[in-house]
Amino acid sequence: HVPELQQSVVVVGFPTGGDNLCVTAGVVSRVDVHEYAHSGFSLLCVQIDAAVNAGNSGGPALREDSNKVIGVAFQGREDAENVGYIIPSSVIRHFLSDIERN
Repeated sequence: HVPELQQSVVVVGFPTGGDNLCVTAGVVSRVDVHEYAHSGFSLLCVQIDAAVNAGNSGGPALREDSNKVIGVAFQGREDAENVGYIIPSSVIRHFLSDIERN
């Protein structure tokens, strides 16, 4: 399942410089193939306008209306404000299936 455009999301994590849980909220603004910063591969990606700051990547991204996990926060953009990206749960499930098979 891929999040829909304008779907409300909440990102949870522990950003750098803080000792407490951080929660940011926003909406899905784009679903597209995008280059992942850490691997260099281009895969399905969800752009959100909730802040994804250094340190809270790796935290869950949740549907605001149901608290169902829809992905994992993995990067923001240093050259733009309020632009973050999540790896959708469908990509994560595919990755975990590959790990399990091999």
